[in-house]
Amino acid sequence: MTNDLTDGEWGDIKEFFQKYGRTMLYGVLAAVLVIGGFYYYRHYRAQQKVLAAALYQEVLGAASQMRFGLATAAGQKLEHNYTATPYAGQAALILARLEYQKNQLPAASADLEFAAHKATQWSVRTTARLRLGSLLLAEGHPRQAWTYAHIAKPYGFKAMVLGLEAEILAREGHKKKALAAFTEALKSAPKKSSLTSLWRRERAQLQAAS
Repeated sequence: MTNDLTDGEWGDIKEFFQKYGRTMLYGVLAAVLVIGGFYYYRHYRAQQKVLAAALYQEVLGAASQMRFGLATAAGQKLEHNYTATPYAGQAALILARLEYQKNQLPAASADLEFAAHKATQWSVRTTARLRLGSLLLAEGHPRQAWTYAHIAKPYGFKAMVLGLEAEILAREGHKKKALAAFTEALKSAPKKSSLTSLWRRERAQLQAAS
């Protein structure tokens, strides 16, 4: 009777594997693929960061030596091939500064736009937005500048945001709003800086014209 029961159990097991064995095998294979893919992705991301860091060092070194061509080549490679790393947005800010110094304003705008939209770090995106807004304002596009200057939660960039908004409002002829924005910006701005001095002069000019 025990042998009959054992044979029955083996029969049930055999029937179970005949019925569900293929599904179980596919499930195991899928799990292996998922786990393998996860570790491959982690390794790939780590490798990407190492390569991106090396390129970023090239950008820094070339920029410090004013080797514009080398800095641009390395920075553009970062933007195109390593967008998901934090180095791409940081390199775009450096390239934009170099391009601005060489009066290559369209290229500077393009790099700032890249950093404003695709940088992985919030601080880099915010810095890029403010610089791009200032550049657009200087080029005579206050409404486009406002798009980048208006940041709902600026946190540590509050003075910079308010100052740029004040400059845009003044350019658009909104004197009272500009005065209020300059006043708020100066409350949290560094006491001794060229930008703070500029805002004070601009506010004084608005007050005199009122």
